[in-house]
Amino acid sequence: METVSILKTSYQKCLDSGNGMKNCAIEYYNDSDSLLNVSYKNLKLKLSSKEQSKLKKEQLDWIKKRDLYFEKVYSDTKKEGHFVEGSGDFDMVVFDEKANYILSRVKELIKKM
Repeated sequence: METVSILKTSYQKCLDSGNGMKNCAIEYYNDSDSLLNVSYKNLKLKLSSKEQSKLKKEQLDWIKKRDLYFEKVYSDTKKEGHFVEGSGDFDMVVFDEKANYILSRVKELIKKM
């Protein structure tokens, strides 16, 4: 959980600088995704083969939900009309939402360790 806090703090500092905020959000998303992969692999190493199979199925189900959520985030952001689709601000909002969704999964995996 400490790594998640560090990641969020680093992201906030990047945003607070006011420079390249879209890039801050993209980096936050990429770092969140990397942390997800590391958390998943670390948890998997601690499990029996039966538990690993269960975790794999759970992760595949989560990936399907994630993909649906990502589509919803994009369409909701577009519908809200606050940002022009494809603009830096639009992309920043979308990547921010995606990263936060991924980090909620990271926290779930860390709790299982």
